[in-house]
Amino acid sequence: MRDGRTVGRIAACIDSTSNAHHQEQVGFFGFYEVFDDAEAAGALLAVAAEWIRARGMDTMRGPGCFTSNHDWYGLQVAGRFDRPMIGMPYNPTYYEKHFTDFGLAGAQDLYAWWMETAGVLPGKMQELIDRVLARPGLVIRPFDMKNFLGEASLVRELYNACWSANWGFIPLSDAEFAYMAKDMKSLVDADFLLVAEMEGKPVGFALTLPDFNQATQALRGRLMPFGWLKFLLGKRKITSARCILMGVLPDYRKMGIDMALVYKTMQAAFAKGITRGECSWILADNRAMNRILEGYGADCYKTYRVYEKKLG
Repeated sequence: MRDGRTVGRIAACIDSTSNAHHQEQVGFFGFYEVFDDAEAAGALLAVAAEWIRARGMDTMRGPGCFTSNHDWYGLQVAGRFDRPMIGMPYNPTYYEKHFTDFGLAGAQDLYAWWMETAGVLPGKMQELIDRVLARPGLVIRPFDMKNFLGEASLVRELYNACWSANWGFIPLSDAEFAYMAKDMKSLVDADFLLVAEMEGKPVGFALTLPDFNQATQALRGRLMPFGWLKFLLGKRKITSARCILMGVLPDYRKMGIDMALVYKTMQAAFAKGITRGECSWILADNRAMNRILEGYGADCYKTYRVYEKKLG
């Protein structure tokens, strides 16, 4: 507060599950919003650092939500600073200076890739995909909404196995995933949640959501009296989507299954009138996935950064 006026906010938390999994003592900060005010920014970050230090942690990391399993993670530092896709954060460009002035340094970069498609791939890429899809025993099927709980449990198991070696990974508990699944059920389109099976065994999946932000933008934060109608009408005109999760079990990588999941997702999107979209976020050191997206002609159009600082 300054002269009775709110000029910023911040939150700090301890994720004991993350610390136990990674054998570290890290406190996270996030929900950071502030005017371009160096004094206020420094004060907010200092308060968060002291709160974290007072609880025995030796590092502060962020910005993000209470866990890296949620989308709102990282600060955009490069690329197009336009309207974010569903589930992705937005920040003014001056936040980066606030962080570096406080002594925060980059710990990991996260990429967002932009894709546009006319439903047709370059000849060599199409030939490669055709060979992968012809592999004996490989089936890529849509999520079975009639068996929602069983399929959701399967996705959780695949997620924990596929992401276990990734930077910042935290295993999803049954309770956490059940909450997330219930929250997303009304948003999920079965054709956009694909499961890859090899000889009947689930080995990978991909989850994409229509960019509902495209429909809510015209509401300007007002659902009533006619905002709800604008949203319902806007949903029918959505032309973009965001692929938020994609993974393949380690033993089944280098078989092209991830490429096939991307292709099948693009086909499903194009069939619904969606011709462009984002894949995010992808770890900067996930070379395999970044190469696949490059091969599809995607543009690495935004970079987000997770910062950290050692606390003395």
